[in-house]
Parts: sequence; structure tokens; C-alpha cells
Amino acid sequence: MFKKTLFTLLLSVTLSTFQSNAQNSDKEWSELGKVENTTYYSEIPFRYIDGYIFIDIIQNGSKYNFLFDTGSEGTLVDKSIVNEFDYRPYSETKLSGPVVNDQEIKTIVLSKIQLSDIVFSDIGAIAIDLDFAKEKFCDKLHGIIGSNLMKKSNWQIDYKNQLIKLSDNISEFHLGDPEYVIETKLPSKGFGTETIDITINGITMPFDFDTGNGSSKIVANPKTYKKLIKKSNAVEYGFSKSDKDFYLIPEKLLIGGVEFSNQLVSLENRVGNLRLLGNRFYENFLVTVDWENHQLYLDSYGEIDNDDLFEFPLKFTANYNSNKVVVASGLSEFLKANKLKEGSVVSKVNGVEISNLSDKEFCEFWNSHWKDLMREEYIEITILKNGKQQEIVLKKDYLS
Repeated sequence: MFKKTLFTLLLSVTLSTFQSNAQNSDKEWSELGKVENTTYYSEIPFRYIDGYIFIDIIQNGSKYNFLFDTGSEGTLVDKSIVNEFDYRPYSETKLSGPVVNDQEIKTIVLSKIQLSDIVFSDIGAIAIDLDFAKEKFCDKLHGIIGSNLMKKSNWQIDYKNQLIKLSDNISEFHLGDPEYVIETKLPSKGFGTETIDITINGITMPFDFDTGNGSSKIVANPKTYKKLIKKSNAVEYGFSKSDKDFYLIPEKLLIGGVEFSNQLVSLENRVGNLRLLGNRFYENFLVTVDWENHQLYLDSYGEIDNDDLFEFPLKFTANYNSNKVVVASGLSEFLKANKLKEGSVVSKVNGVEISNLSDKEFCEFWNSHWKDLMREEYIEITILKNGKQQEIVLKKDYLS
């Protein structure tokens, strides 16, 4: 299993690249670029898959799959397609780690990148081999649209209609009186990912505004919230010899000073030192991003569903490299009782074989049928362990 999630790695890529850039200004690189169009309004359809936003970039007549990620400080382009763009080099560094083989990382300046009919010029970017993302996503990831590009325009994300709008004039979005106005803040270094103050049971900390986090609403490292865990009814997940994760519904939750009730907070070690407010929260709203005034305008699509801890004792994840569903975590006692290890492969669900699916079949299964299964109160799974099959009945229960 990966020691870092994709968004953790990408942030470390950005920061390590910046740190290596001794002769050039980090802030200068981040702030490079402009929109060539003078007065503009455009709409871009997106695919909302497993909590992530993907858009198409057309370059030289070919279509490429880019993640739309406000939490990425830089725009990324896969090395396999970078030569499709005109660019000039900026700096180089090396990257190595548990997720990706040693490789050279190049910061570059894209002469032009076009989103719909809007042309962005002289945009700072990072050329990187994104093959490691295959485990995370169904389709080949060709790049990431990061916040350094986004801050050249105003944006509106319509999750309900899967449409991104961008304009030079925020009034084009016909805001009226937004239901919620959330203040965002720049890091102390003066550039990069904007943050939102979140208060959980009286503890206030900045969380990244991160549309590149598709797995959780609100997620942070449990080490940051040791006192909160001790004083709450947090549910513990984790394998016997690993750091434990915790899940809770706080008594009081403020997001940017606005109170929200019955929302799940995930405290997971996989995020490293990051604190993220992600798509699973934003998908409840029409989200308008005003970078210039450091504000988000949120208009809800209706009542926000209350979260509960009515859950199965196991958590699963998809590995798109192997086309397998694997055990990611679980209630400690349940894992111990069933002698389960991290990465245990699920070979059958309710008697149906799922271990030999093609790429297309697996993507369809995980993004459609698996979601339906997770809404059930009972499922039967078969775990492949040391060449033998172990059948387990999973029943949902209130865990808090």
C-alpha cells in the first residue's frame, strides 16, 4: 500500500521543487501568467468520478485528462505529453519516495494552455511522470490544473450539473445574495493553497481549500487532535501494528465561522501533516471562488445530509493498477478477530467473482455497483488469503 496519498505526494513534489529553486523566486514562479482573453465567460463540463473533478484539455487536436485541484500549488503536466506544449525550462530537481521511482522534476513555464476557449499564457508548471497515479484513478492522468493557474480568473463549480464556469467578471455568475460567505486565507509565504479556518469542538485550525481531496469531507492527522480524540466518542480504525485512524461527528463544527451540524470528521494518518476540506463537503453547494477577495460563496442545493457512524466494520479502497478491491482499514477488534491484513484482496462480493475484471469492468463496478453495495446493511465478502478463501459477513452498525 502507498505510504502517501496522491495529494500528499503532489504537495511534496511542489514544495521540494520550490526548495531546489535557489536561483529563482518561488513566489515569482507561482504568480507567473495571465489570461489572454480580455472579456470572457466560458463553461467547461467535468466528470465527477469517485469524488474527483476531471476536465478535458485539448492540445494539438488530442484530448487529455486533467484533475481540477485547488489544493495543488502548481499546475502539473505528465512527461508523456509535455512536449505537446510550448514551454521554457525554469529549474530542475530530483524526486524519490515510497510512491514514485527516482525521477527528475522540471519546473517549466507553459507558453500557452487552453481551457475551453480561454487561453492562459506563461503559466508556471511542473513536468512529472504521473504513472504512479494509475493506482488511484481509472483513466490515465495527464495533468493537474492547480491553483497557480486558477488564480488568474474567477471560477464557479456546479457539482449538480457537473459544470465549471470561468469569467473575468464574477458578476457573470449572477450570485445575488450567497447563502454562505466563507473567508479564505493565503499561507504566510504569500502564495499557494488557500486555507479555511475550521473549528472542531472548540479547536480552530486552518484547512486547505482542496478540490483534489475526493475521499473525505474534512480530514486531518489524528496526531494534531489527540486531546479532541480523548474527549470525544471517536471511533478507532486500524491494524494492530499501524497508527490508528479515528472518525467522529463533533458536537460543534464551524467552517469559516459558519456552523454545520452532523458532519463527519476523519482523522487519518495517510494525509501526513495536511488538513483538508474536500469535495465531499463542497458537492453539497454551488461554489463560487473569488480569489481576489479571498472568499468562497456557497449556495446549497438543498438540505445537507446528516452524517452518521452507521458503518461496516471494514473500509475498502480500489487499486486501479491491479483492478482489485482491497481492505484499507477496519475496526481494530474486527481486524484482529478475522486475522486481516492491510491490502487483503476481496475476491467475491455476495458470491459474485470480482477478482478478474478488465480495466473497464472494474471502473464501472467500483464507481457504480460498489456504491450500491455500500448502501446495504449486510454484504458477504470473500477474502483471498494465502491461496485460501475466507468468507466474512459484514453488518452495518452504529459505531459511536
